[in-house]
Amino acid sequence: MKLKNHRPSTRLIREPRATPKKRNLGRWIYIGLLMLIGLWAFDVFFGQFFFLRGNGLVVARPYVVASEYIGTVQDISVRQGEAVNEGDVVAFLTSKQYDEELARSQFELSTLSADRARLTSELNGQRELIALAKKRLASATDFRTRLETGLANGVSTGTALNTAYEREYTAREDLERITSDITSLRAELAALYQQIDQRRVLMQKIEAAYDGGRLVAPAGGIVTEVNAIESSVIRPGDLIMTIAAGTPYVLAYFENGSLYDIEPGQPVTMYYGTRNLTGIVTALLPVSEQLPEEFQRSFEPTDRAQIAEIRIANPENFPPLFAKLDIGGGLFSSVHRLFDWMLET
Repeated sequence: MKLKNHRPSTRLIREPRATPKKRNLGRWIYIGLLMLIGLWAFDVFFGQFFFLRGNGLVVARPYVVASEYIGTVQDISVRQGEAVNEGDVVAFLTSKQYDEELARSQFELSTLSADRARLTSELNGQRELIALAKKRLASATDFRTRLETGLANGVSTGTALNTAYEREYTAREDLERITSDITSLRAELAALYQQIDQRRVLMQKIEAAYDGGRLVAPAGGIVTEVNAIESSVIRPGDLIMTIAAGTPYVLAYFENGSLYDIEPGQPVTMYYGTRNLTGIVTALLPVSEQLPEEFQRSFEPTDRAQIAEIRIANPENFPPLFAKLDIGGGLFSSVHRLFDWMLET
């Protein structure tokens, strides 16, 4: 039996090559990154037209502490960040202007009082004369009447009657002059009394405005800014300090020309660091206003923006005053809120 010589085959059997899983994973990662970059670019360049986006600042109603006189600050009893109540003394000052104005008012009041005393004395004297003038006129009238009767009866002469007429005329003229003087003196006294009352009221207002050099807080709140220092000279109306009072709220600034509408009562989401705050739009001003310097420097937005007032719905998470907030957002903030909702449910 003859055995065949089998030579080994040199042909290779081709089998289908499998694509590595790592290459597929890398491709999906690349596609995902491209999509994220595209979404980011869309959000950066066009997100403000489609999504509610703005900047906010936590503020409160400002009250200004200022002096009505030129003076020197002697003491500032509060510091920035301290809480004050309405009527608390926050500073002391001295004012030469107040001293001069008070001395001038007192001099004017004393001069008016002296004029009042003089006119009162003259009025009393005229009142005593008017009684005598009335008696003199009555006597002259009676004498003239008797002479007229005597002339009719042939007892008196015309010369005597003319003299009686002159006496009666003089008496009546004196009475009218005294009466007129009394009326004028009464009018002058009434004007003097009115001027004296006005000077007294003015002095009371001056003393109340100065209040011994004390400057008090016009409302209870937080001292947000102190602009004066001790021994500094201030003028009327110069800002000494600012107090933020009342419930804080958010003053929001939104881009102009967006495709979305903002309405009062609309809920918004605000971001302060890692905290989320819920707010309600309480007022929407129908004007565009220049942005504060804080936003101009920090966010570099457009020069003017639409303004809205937002009430913070959860005051337990109240941020500090003048804290900057991000309001709304774009696609990434929407995804973030979606994840938060999924975690809560």
